[in-house]
Amino acid sequence: MSSAVLNRLSFALFHSIARKNSLHLRPSTCQRFSTSSIFFRDPNSVTEPTPYSIRRTWSRADTEKLLILVTKYGNKWKVFANYFPGRTSFCIRAHYFSVTHDTTRWTLEEKKILQQRLGSEQDPENIDWEAIQSSLPKRRTIARIKQFWQNSIHPTLNRGSWIPAETERLKKLVSKHGKDWETIAKEIGTRSEDQCRNKWAYEVSTLKKGEFSKEEDDALLQAVKKYGIDEFQKIQTEMKSQRSISQLRTRYHNFLDPDVDRSPWTEEEKKVAGEMFAELKNLRAVKIKMNSKRSIRDMYNQLRNR
Repeated sequence: MSSAVLNRLSFALFHSIARKNSLHLRPSTCQRFSTSSIFFRDPNSVTEPTPYSIRRTWSRADTEKLLILVTKYGNKWKVFANYFPGRTSFCIRAHYFSVTHDTTRWTLEEKKILQQRLGSEQDPENIDWEAIQSSLPKRRTIARIKQFWQNSIHPTLNRGSWIPAETERLKKLVSKHGKDWETIAKEIGTRSEDQCRNKWAYEVSTLKKGEFSKEEDDALLQAVKKYGIDEFQKIQTEMKSQRSISQLRTRYHNFLDPDVDRSPWTEEEKKVAGEMFAELKNLRAVKIKMNSKRSIRDMYNQLRNR
């Protein structure tokens, strides 16, 4: 069978599967994933992907393999994680929906449909989201529809300037709930999660800046010892710190982590790191390949000054 005929059959099969599963894909998308005859191959025949720790983006081969698996077995995301070492089931699911669902800008037509279908409804529990999803001309995930409704067209949203009373209430709620923007937005009642988050981040937040004191470093080390290195929100709350989570995380990993090597660099070490970076173009990949205990920031500073 010629490659041209095989490509046409592959395109027709992909398009048929997409229509059967109500996936509104553009012809170019169908063509892109059909020209390599992926539907005539077994998922196990696809080349093993590069470890996720080194390459974060999805390759075409990985995407093809995922499409085959979903077509054959359905939405078994946890099972599929066995086919993609280093990728979580959440990551796999998110990538699948990014490929098969439209993520372009919302159109005026879609906005009007949502406003007509949702009317003055305010409680998301009373909405048939699957019916709303089916009524849209583009295939959107329910999560994106909810997000757009809550942040853009919810009937109670106030899109005007914040008044002093709202700002004061925001401060009190952040003190009470931390950065749980969903809860804060619900209690304010007239602002979306995005509005609350942006108001706090760019106008209200009184984050402490500058050098960390010895007392802050000691408190940070104690909090990390208690909660570990994956719970910096809890660490921030424990410390009652005016530093951001990002500031605390960066301070610990770059300056306080006892597992980080902060000794002077040798010329040989600089040479090896430079050669590896020229090849891999990724500092995290260099760190892994060298089995180095240097911080990423330290590596960056050394290579930048070469």
